[in-house]
Amino acid sequence: MDLQVVKSKFLRNMFDQNTYVLLSKKSAIIIDAGAELEDVKEVVGNRKVLAVLFTHLHFDHLWNIDKYVNEWNCDVYCVKGEEERFVNSDLNASFIIRQNIVKNIDKILIKNYAEKLKIGEFNFDVIFTPGHTSDGVCLLCEDKLFTGDTVFADGIGRTDLQDSNPFEMKNSLVKICGLKFAEAYPGHYESAKKEQVIKAINYYL
Repeated sequence: MDLQVVKSKFLRNMFDQNTYVLLSKKSAIIIDAGAELEDVKEVVGNRKVLAVLFTHLHFDHLWNIDKYVNEWNCDVYCVKGEEERFVNSDLNASFIIRQNIVKNIDKILIKNYAEKLKIGEFNFDVIFTPGHTSDGVCLLCEDKLFTGDTVFADGIGRTDLQDSNPFEMKNSLVKICGLKFAEAYPGHYESAKKEQVIKAINYYL
């Protein structure tokens, strides 16, 4: 499996969101959807995009999802019961930038996470990690942990938003410490080895 990161371009100085593209010989999985479609298409090439997986549904992570779906007609994965975030600006936090971000995704394409997820050649452990949001997950593929906005190389996600929960965040951080992974790939900033991530987490526990 090859891994490429595509940086978002919108409001970059503020958000700098990471979109990850996992590649096999003939297919691809996308994690989060902030990056521009043309930039992601360049990485995907002629492979078939099987799905877009979300670490959580904040506006900066779902910014271009409608374009991705129109291009590839791929499945979209999120936590069960959280689908309203696609169209609710309070829940997807787009009110922060004074815009009402509405992403009308065909309900047929929306799938819900299970603890184990197999899509084509790709296998994921889905770890539910609420705290930054109620719909937060981390995605473990081989030895790579995609952490969204739960934890970064040198810090953790905000817990002062509408549906944040500091108590749940603490539990999620403890859960991450118990996982087996080599490197973490967060929703913003750079990747980090497990040791660096654990050091960052321990500062908050």
